[in-house]
Amino acid sequence: MGCVASRPKVTIDEKRALLAEYASNAVHFECVDTTERLNALREAMKACCLDAYIVGTEDAHASEYTANCDRRLAYISGFTGSTATVVVLMDSAHFFTDGRYHVQAAHQLGDAWTLHKVGERDVPNWREWLHTLREGSYVGLDARLISYKDAVEIKKSLAAHSITLTFPEINLIDDIWGSERPLQVLYPVQEYKLQFAGVHASDKIARLRTWLLEKGDAAYVISALDEVAWFLNLRGASIPCNPVFPAYVIVTAQEVALFVNPRLIMQHIRTYLAKLGVTVYDYEAVWKWLRDTSVGHVFVDSKASYALVTAAGERNTTVQSPASPVAMAKARKNVVEILCMTRAYKRDGAAWVKWAAWLESEMNNGAEVSERDAAQAFERIRAKDPFFAGMQAYDAISASGPNAALPHYETPTENSRIIDRMTPYLNDSGPQYYDGTIDTTRTVHFGTPTDEQKRAYTRVLQGHIALAMAKFPLGTTGAQLDMLARQPLYQDGYNYLHGTGHGIGAFLNVHEGPHGFSSSSGGASEPVALQPGMILSNEVRMDSQALGPCMNMYSAE
Repeated sequence: MGCVASRPKVTIDEKRALLAEYASNAVHFECVDTTERLNALREAMKACCLDAYIVGTEDAHASEYTANCDRRLAYISGFTGSTATVVVLMDSAHFFTDGRYHVQAAHQLGDAWTLHKVGERDVPNWREWLHTLREGSYVGLDARLISYKDAVEIKKSLAAHSITLTFPEINLIDDIWGSERPLQVLYPVQEYKLQFAGVHASDKIARLRTWLLEKGDAAYVISALDEVAWFLNLRGASIPCNPVFPAYVIVTAQEVALFVNPRLIMQHIRTYLAKLGVTVYDYEAVWKWLRDTSVGHVFVDSKASYALVTAAGERNTTVQSPASPVAMAKARKNVVEILCMTRAYKRDGAAWVKWAAWLESEMNNGAEVSERDAAQAFERIRAKDPFFAGMQAYDAISASGPNAALPHYETPTENSRIIDRMTPYLNDSGPQYYDGTIDTTRTVHFGTPTDEQKRAYTRVLQGHIALAMAKFPLGTTGAQLDMLARQPLYQDGYNYLHGTGHGIGAFLNVHEGPHGFSSSSGGASEPVALQPGMILSNEVRMDSQALGPCMNMYSAE
C-alpha cells in the first residue's frame, strides 16, 4: 500500500459526540412501557424481603443467545439487545450496558428507567454501583443465572459494604411473567453425522475419561450448551441461531448422564445414546444427582452457575479455567471439520456473489431496496444451499447510512431504511450450514465514495491483511497478534473498542472461545495460545461516525 499523510487527530469526546449526532438520524427503536411489570416485581421483592433485584441476559447455561422463555431482561425492561444488566430497587430501576447499546437502550427504555452508559467517563458498572446501596440492604438474584466465580466475587465485595447478596428459591421475573411467558421450543434433537463431526462421540467420551482417571474418583459436569452438543455429536434447534438444546452432561468412570427434557429425545436418538452408554434423565434431575453423588470430586466448566456448584458442594468442586479439556478439544477442529468449514465458506462465497450481483443490478436500475429487502434476498439465496440447516448463525445486520454506525444494529422487519447511494452499505450476516457456521461482513458503496471513505477502507484492509498474513511461533496468543490488525488504523488516530476476532464453531455457536484475537483472547482470564485447528474470524473495523463504518471484514482464516 502507498504511504499516505496522517489525518487530523480526533479526541474520544469528539468521536462520541459525532456518534450521538449521527445515530440521532438512525432508526428509532420501539419503546415499551414496563411500569406495571416493575410494580409487580417490587411486590415480589417485598415478599422476599429484598431491597434490590438483579436481572441479566444469561440463561442457566450462560448462553449468548437465549430462548424467548429466558429473555427475562427484555420482559422487564423492553430492551431487545443481547448484553445488559438491570438492578431494580423499590423506588427506581437502573439499566447498565456498554457502548454497543447506548443508543438503542436510550430509545427502548421508558421513563421508569435510568440508563447508565457504562464505558463513559465516571460511569461505574453495575457491580461497582451496587456499593452505593445503603448498608444493611439485601440484594437478590437467581443462583442459576450467574456463574459461580462471579457470584462469589460479588458476594464478597458487597459484604465489605455491609450489603448481603441472597438467592431466592424462585426466579421473581418468571413468577410475575406467569402464563404469558413463552413456552420452550421442543424441536427434536438430531444426531450430527460422522461425515461432518469427524470424530465419533465414543472417542470424545473415552478421551475425557482418560483425563478424569488422572484426577481419581471424579465427575465432570458439562453445562455450556455448545459443549454438550459437540461432546455427544448432537444438534438441536431450541435456541435461536445456535443448533443446541438445553441440557447438562455428567461424565464419570462408570456413567455418562444426559439431563434433558425427555420430549426433545425421539426413540432413534435414545437408541443412539444407549449405544454410547449414555443414560437419559429429566432436565431438572441434575440437581438431585449432584446433591446425592458419592464421587470424590466434581469438575465444572468456567461458566458453571452458582447453583450448580453449590449443589455439588463448594469444597467438593473445582471450576475449570476457560481453557478446559472439553472447550479446547472443541476449539481444535479435526481434519474433517476443517474440510467441511472450508467447503461451507466457499459455497457461501458463491452465494454472496449471486446476491451482490442482484443488489448491484437493482441499485443501478434505480430500484428502491430497503435494508430488510436486501437481507431477506440474501437469506433466500442461502436457503437454496443443500446443506442449509434452516437457521441463521446470528441476526443479520443490514445497515445503510447512519444505521451502519450503530454497533449491533437491529434491522427492522418493517419500515427499514432505503439503501442510499451516498453512504456505505453494510451487510453482516451468516447462515448455519450442516458443514459449517458462517460469519461474514462486507461493506460496499453504490455511488462515488469520498476520499476519506476510500482512505478509511484502505486502512482497514491493511489491518486485515496484516493479521491474515501473520506467521508466528507456537505459544503465541491472540492477544499478541491483535496489535498487528490495529497498527494501520493507529496511523490515522483510529481504533475499535472490541476484539479483532473470535473463534467460530463447526455448525455450533458463531462466537466460540476460549481463543480469539483480543486483549482477553476470546474472554479467557489468561490468554490462550493459538493451536493448529482453531478457526477464527478477522474483524478489523473502523467506526468513523462521519463516514459510516467504512469496512468491517470478517473471515474464517
